[in-house]
Amino acid sequence: MNRKNKTRMVSMAAVGAVAASVLALATGTTALADTAGSETDVSALGNTWAYLYNSNSPYGTSAQMVHVDDGDIFRIYDTYADGHGVRGTLQRYNSVTGNYETVKSKYNGGGYISYAQFTFDVWSVNSYRMRVCTVDGEGDETPVACSAWKSFTE
Repeated sequence: MNRKNKTRMVSMAAVGAVAASVLALATGTTALADTAGSETDVSALGNTWAYLYNSNSPYGTSAQMVHVDDGDIFRIYDTYADGHGVRGTLQRYNSVTGNYETVKSKYNGGGYISYAQFTFDVWSVNSYRMRVCTVDGEGDETPVACSAWKSFTE
């Protein structure tokens, strides 16, 4: 794809948020537009990404999840038109039980070049992990494929 086409894709308001983020990842830029048209820098220090890699996808992933540290926003991106929705899961380590427990999960069924988001107040005294999976519908309990767990702290 030539530079002119990349520029045209980034400026398309209808595709906006996720198209800009995918192009930003592919071209090395850092900002992505959210659905309201403002920009959020998702490459800033403190942000954590989980990737479900897929060599068949034009961007190398089927799904992505990011924790935007500024505001504790979690976004779940669908980056491959494969007919599957995606689910992002956030877990917190429970030092009493010695296990991770799911504290939030969000389904994105918006299709290719879409994202869903949620907020969750991440505290510096806890350990967290997140992952993103492709699923067949909001109630699907058996994911098609999942990223590795990505651990992080505030």
